[in-house]
Amino acid sequence: MRIVRFSWLWPVSAAVAFGLAAACSDSTGPSGPIQLTVSVTSSGPTGEAFLITLSGDSISGPAAADPGHLLYSFASGNTVKVAVVGSLSSGDLLRFSVPRGSLAADYSAVLEQVAGSDNALQPVGEYTLTVN
Repeated sequence: MRIVRFSWLWPVSAAVAFGLAAACSDSTGPSGPIQLTVSVTSSGPTGEAFLITLSGDSISGPAAADPGHLLYSFASGNTVKVAVVGSLSSGDLLRFSVPRGSLAADYSAVLEQVAGSDNALQPVGEYTLTVN
């Protein structure tokens, strides 16, 4: 009986296994943070200045959605206080970055105060914030 050695079998098997493993990984997918948006709707007057508290893990880079608005922020732990100055009754108010894989439902935006054009405080109940 003759024994045949397949010296090529081990390197070929290793190459096929490596190729299959590489094909299963998703190295071409997007990476890095994603942006969430805080939007406001109002049943009352147009707001001119908004004080908002954002809560959630790893919030970074808050920015006004409208480049004509001013934004000031202060972060402490998983909370970010944001003041947005600019006229808005409904629409996108601000954007912030979160880690990829985060869900909008994991973040909250609470409207603390709204001021009108005369700097008088408006009833916050007339405004609704959503995070998308």
